[in-house]
Amino acid sequence: MVVQPIKEITSYNEWNQMRDNVRRVVLSLEVCWNCQRVSQCQKQVLGGTVMVWFCKECSIEREKSMPAPLRRRVHPPAGKIEL
Repeated sequence: MVVQPIKEITSYNEWNQMRDNVRRVVLSLEVCWNCQRVSQCQKQVLGGTVMVWFCKECSIEREKSMPAPLRRRVHPPAGKIEL
């Protein structure tokens, strides 16, 4: 019979920290306006008046379908120049 070493008991403060982390993540979840999945969505404004939430995938797809002048500008990292 092999005796397992006793694991360190998680302290009260660690449990509280884990609980607070879970609570923060759960409160950050939204329903994607496009696909209706629950995820950590990004807020976006449509038509300058309506705030909606898109998951990362829908946000990327939406940006791809927008005309070039309306897309968010992506700047290359400092020191790199794309030609």
